[in-house]
Amino acid sequence: MEEAKNIINVAGDYVQSKHVDYEINNVEAGGIGIQIINEKPTTPKQSELTSSCKGKTVTPKKSTHFLETPALIYTYNSEQFNATKRLTLFYQFLCKEYEPTKTWIDPQTEPDAFLSLFADKHTNDVIVWTTTKQKLYALFKRMKERKIISTPKGYGLWKIVENHFSDWHGNMFHDFNKEHMPEGPAFSAIETFIDILDPAKTTNADLDTLLKNIGKSFGKA
Repeated sequence: MEEAKNIINVAGDYVQSKHVDYEINNVEAGGIGIQIINEKPTTPKQSELTSSCKGKTVTPKKSTHFLETPALIYTYNSEQFNATKRLTLFYQFLCKEYEPTKTWIDPQTEPDAFLSLFADKHTNDVIVWTTTKQKLYALFKRMKERKIISTPKGYGLWKIVENHFSDWHGNMFHDFNKEHMPEGPAFSAIETFIDILDPAKTTNADLDTLLKNIGKSFGKA
C-alpha cells in the first residue's frame, strides 16, 4: 500500500490552505497516522463541518426514502464526551482511502447526513456503503455489542441499517442474519474505528494523542 498523500481535515475554515485544528495525514504502510497541529482542538459545530472526502469522479446511484425513518442513538451524544469531534473523525476514517480505491462509505457523503444517523431522530438520509456487506454487518454489530449505539424503542438494529445504507447501485442492504464476523485485519480495522467513538478507549484528554498512532494494524482490510 502506498502512502496516502491526501490530508483529511476534521475541523477548520479553509481546507485548501490547511487552516485546521487537527488533521489526519500521512498514512503509513499498514496504518493510519495523525499529525497534530500546535493549536488547541475545538469541537466543530454541525454547521461548520465540511466534507473533505469530496473530489472523486465516480458518482454512485443514490437512494432516497420519501418517508423519514428512525436513526440510531449514539450513547455518548453529548459535548461532555466531545461527541461531534468523535463522530466526525469516525466519518472521516470511513471515507478515507487508506488503501487505494477502497473506502467504506461514498467519499461524496455529506458529514451532516452521516452524523444524522446517530442523532436519535427521524431522517431520510441514505449512506452509500462502498465495501462489503460483511463489514457493514460487523461494524454495527460490534458497535451494538460494545454499547456504543442503541436503537429507539420498537426498532431493531438491522431494520434501521437497512433503511439507511445502500450499495453503489442504490440497492438497499437486507438479510444481515446471513452474515458473519470477518477475521484478521478487517476485524482490527472495525475495532479501531469504534475506539474513536468510545470514551473508555479515547478520553477527552488524550483523544488527539491516541489518534496520532491509531490504526497501525490496518493492512489490507
